[in-house]
Amino acid sequence: MFQSKGFNYFLISFLVFLLFFAPIMFSPMPEHERVASAQMKAEKKEKVKMTVEYKGKIYRDLETHYYLFSTSKKGTIDISWGPDTLGSDYIITDKNWTAMYGNGDELPAGDYMLVITSNPAESPEDPSLLSYHFILKGLTFKEAPDTTLPKLTIESPAQLVTHLPVGEHDVIFKGCSDAASIIFTDEETTEQLPNSFEKSIHFDQSSPNYRAYRITATNESGNSVNRYFEFIYEGGISE
Repeated sequence: MFQSKGFNYFLISFLVFLLFFAPIMFSPMPEHERVASAQMKAEKKEKVKMTVEYKGKIYRDLETHYYLFSTSKKGTIDISWGPDTLGSDYIITDKNWTAMYGNGDELPAGDYMLVITSNPAESPEDPSLLSYHFILKGLTFKEAPDTTLPKLTIESPAQLVTHLPVGEHDVIFKGCSDAASIIFTDEETTEQLPNSFEKSIHFDQSSPNYRAYRITATNESGNSVNRYFEFIYEGGISE
């Protein structure tokens, strides 16, 4: 009889505990606590340093690649060349080009871009298309940088530098891209192009003997390809 009463007392006490405390123990986390937890996880994520690799091919002298990234706190730039990068070069700068940084420099928290260019002095065989591979470490990013570029395929003109003889000529810029934005620029105007484009430029005796154009393809994350085209026109006007 004593054991039965004891057992009943234990059972009643346990049921009372479940009635009052179980809803608190097993109820969903309050909204403000979930937000605080998410913020803590985000802050913890921001403290993770990453190694980022940039690989690609670039036309010597007439192409530039831009990769955007953001850092959450200051850090020291540790950037190195991977294999097969002879003839390529880089700078790190902000979006307004107000400061430039290189290996070993301290980089404040902020928004930046890695600019890839060619360095003809370090390209002994003078190829038209150079490979690059850069390994960036030492920085804490707000989020993993996008290391992709938009594709830009140019069918015409066939060469980046074109010599035109005396006479009138119509040059066709024809190509396609998967970019979010394609811009065609000369010394005076800027024009938005569709993803598949065909644009004609006329040369006659009133045209200058040198003209330059640029096509800029930019993806959703802001990474872009600048490709330059030069025309040397024998029948043009010297400036």
